[in-house]
Amino acid sequence: MTIREVDSPEKPRTWLGSNGIIYHDLKGFSHLTLDLIRYLNTAHLRINDTSPKPVLMLAADVLTMDFEVQVFASHPRVLGAISAIAVVGDSFMLRHLTSMFLSYHKPAYPVMLFPSRADAEAWLLGSAQSQADSAD
Repeated sequence: MTIREVDSPEKPRTWLGSNGIIYHDLKGFSHLTLDLIRYLNTAHLRINDTSPKPVLMLAADVLTMDFEVQVFASHPRVLGAISAIAVVGDSFMLRHLTSMFLSYHKPAYPVMLFPSRADAEAWLLGSAQSQADSAD
């Protein structure tokens, strides 16, 4: 059996936290496809108002991703909806994927990898505040 044949939940959960962060829970998903990322983006746009929001991706199980996923991160539809992305997970593969993504396809918004949700939330909330301060 290959990584891509591992059973995954049917759909990831997406919600808007009371702190203004949009959460995507990818628990059980080991491979990120373009279809999956488009689904997350559509869910994001459904719960978002017109302003870009910080995004926290709970991605501890992610091991692989399609090339097109990296390119989609800079699509105008995505750029207009996201102010920053924090990825939560601590595996070697996730660190490698994040490093490769940022080396070759770094989007206009900041992206950081964190070992814990609390660290990611603190960074996102600080990043959102910094952007609000620079807009004034």
